[in-house]
Amino acid sequence: MFDFLTDEQNARLHNSIAEFKGHVSTIETAIGAIVIGQRYGWRVLRMVHSSNTMKKYEKAIGLSYEEICPEETELSTRNVGYRASKVIGKYWDIVMGRHKVERKAELDEEETQS
Repeated sequence: MFDFLTDEQNARLHNSIAEFKGHVSTIETAIGAIVIGQRYGWRVLRMVHSSNTMKKYEKAIGLSYEEICPEETELSTRNVGYRASKVIGKYWDIVMGRHKVERKAELDEEETQS
């Protein structure tokens, strides 16, 4: 399936997809988050999705995003919330909503125009 996963991880993912019961949009989004997590890192995924959603997705795919995605990448700072967390140094406060950041789940458009 994915060349960045081990054979065991790919087997677990394949099995999870085959046995999944529920709304197809859940497994579809959970798999899409793997791709985004590879490009932007799992810390950005935590900015974009609530803890409950992340748990639901990880249960659906049978894998942990922290296990299969890098913590951060060169693209991580394109995320408004992640960039703010680097500046103010309160990553988990932003993720948990204790410190509000407008549009924290958005990607910055300015960096893509160069």
